[in-house]
Amino acid sequence: MEGYEDLFLAETQEYLQIITRCLLETEKNPAGEHFAEMFRAAHSLKGMAGTMGYELMAGLAHEMESLLDQLQQGKVAVGPDCINLFLEGVDLLQLLTENLHQQQGFRADVEALQERLRLWQITGKENLPANVSPAPKGRQTGTEGTLQEGHAPAWEGLLNNFEKETLKEALQQGKEIYQIYVRLRRDSFLKSVRVYMVLKVLEGVGEVVKAEPSLQALEEEKFDREFFLLLVGKLQAVPLQKLLENIAEIEKAELTPVDIEARPFAAGAGQNGGKQGKTTPAQIARPVEKMVRVETAKLDNLVNLVGELIINRTRVLELGKKVGDAQLSSTLEQLERITAELQSAVMTLRMVPVKQVFDRFPRMVRDLSLEKNKKVELIISGEETELDRTIINQVGDPLVHLLRNAVDHGLEEEEERKKKGKDPLNKIFLSAHHEGSHVVISVEDNGRGIDLQAVKERALKKNIISREKMKRMGAAEALQLIFQGGVSTSRKVTDVSGRGVGMDVVKTAVEELHGTVEVHSVPGQGSRFMLRLPLTLAIIRTLMVRCGREMYAIPVEAIRENLFIEPQGIRTIGGEQVITLRQEVLPLYFLQELLAQGSPSAQEYYSVVVVEAGGKKAGFAVDALLGQQEVVIKSLGRFVYDLQGIAGATVLGDGRVILILDVAGLLEGRRLDFGEKSNDH
Repeated sequence: MEGYEDLFLAETQEYLQIITRCLLETEKNPAGEHFAEMFRAAHSLKGMAGTMGYELMAGLAHEMESLLDQLQQGKVAVGPDCINLFLEGVDLLQLLTENLHQQQGFRADVEALQERLRLWQITGKENLPANVSPAPKGRQTGTEGTLQEGHAPAWEGLLNNFEKETLKEALQQGKEIYQIYVRLRRDSFLKSVRVYMVLKVLEGVGEVVKAEPSLQALEEEKFDREFFLLLVGKLQAVPLQKLLENIAEIEKAELTPVDIEARPFAAGAGQNGGKQGKTTPAQIARPVEKMVRVETAKLDNLVNLVGELIINRTRVLELGKKVGDAQLSSTLEQLERITAELQSAVMTLRMVPVKQVFDRFPRMVRDLSLEKNKKVELIISGEETELDRTIINQVGDPLVHLLRNAVDHGLEEEEERKKKGKDPLNKIFLSAHHEGSHVVISVEDNGRGIDLQAVKERALKKNIISREKMKRMGAAEALQLIFQGGVSTSRKVTDVSGRGVGMDVVKTAVEELHGTVEVHSVPGQGSRFMLRLPLTLAIIRTLMVRCGREMYAIPVEAIRENLFIEPQGIRTIGGEQVITLRQEVLPLYFLQELLAQGSPSAQEYYSVVVVEAGGKKAGFAVDALLGQQEVVIKSLGRFVYDLQGIAGATVLGDGRVILILDVAGLLEGRRLDFGEKSNDH
């Protein structure tokens, strides 16, 4: 079973997220519309855990499933305490998942929670009245089977017209009719699997004509622990009863000949079954699998191979141009189209919805709001927005920082909000949307906002800024101070967070993903943090430019337009060179100087790439524009990790290594910083 462990872990996380989401929705609106979805998730989790041999997980999921069945039927009322009990179950299942091979250490916790769940099934609370006994372990409630234990069904009253004809034909062929009675052990976790195994055994010796409960009910486990089957065949030499009793978790199996008068029903009877085909075990409906799970290592390897293919495609295209053969050119065009489609398909495989990350946060915000005694509503939108899987895996921690900060002291307590005339309900808006070839994830609250004076004073105390700079500093510049290590406006240290504590970590994590962080705040009204992230980190489209003897790649998503400027079109304002573009004044930087590669040579006109990132816009003057090209991003490694303004490198078809520029980093620093950054930066 070890080979299925990763699949088990992935599916378990999905089911736990489903249960958590439904519980939080039920807490807001206890109408019961989510009980069925939770029941299915708990049922599936129980089956998987039982198959893998994780008995504690299977047993706990079984009791949760039973209580959900009670809730679904309205036999037990749902309330805050019941929700909390289920959330405890989710937490314990999560703990067991994280300790798959040390589960026995949690046996006492599991058994205690199982008992509380069983008590709730009986009384709707955790305390038993003196005259009530606990429910037997593993009892299924509210199931479809209504048979008394061991009491055979009246088959003649259950058979439809077609089934009667089937029995009549079987008798004419010299076959016999048998009743198969099967009783499973109590606490059997995989009842549908046991049913299927029974049917497979019977399939080899005869034909199942009827089941009670129905085959669908048996497959969906809507029965207690016993069922009956009506079988036709010749079984004299077959030790069928022994075969059935050898199936795991079968407590009892009996084979009894049945004498049924096989005449058709009177006209009009059994109208709904007259044209049905024979129902055999092989005809039990199975859902079509629409999703295939693939190991991430295999997917990453595929992406790397496609990247190498693109590099070599570029080389082949360059060689093809030199040959100049028409037939070869046509073939190369076809090759370029196919590889482009292949690249697009592979990139799509890497894209996953941000919902995978967002689903973690409603529970976290709920628990934090209860801990801090604040009324908080988390409003999520855009959760279907897709991002590269690599980015999804790393963006969770920065969002945790932002949300915990917001709940802890970004939001006010109820009395404070009332005094300010604000809505007593705190709100946090978590959203995602596409913006060009980027995805913007926003965390916004309607709390007290950021105290800029406190931020500046803290930065002054930490010697991050001078007093003179503090006096000159505007609001936007002051807000950026919260991303410096140790700058916090928290009035007290808590075990949750402080606005400013961890903000440097947030910025570092986002920049490692080649993204940017923006912050906006209005005192007394709230704050908004915007994480702007690239769609993918693997293959991007770039504009190749030349500066002196060097080539550089600029990501196309940061480019707004290209233009040519004559020297007289460049002006100087406040010691800075600028250009005018449609009544907009833009700073102009010579890329060769910006990258510390010497001074540019004088030219009749300059090629200018207008870029925008992090809310800033500027022009980069280069010697020549060389055209667009898709490139595979390669990391530069830890030795040049702090090189601001460089996002990575790529290898061209001819083997040359070209640097890929980080436009946001260049615009922020206006130059490359090596080593330690100055305090005033």
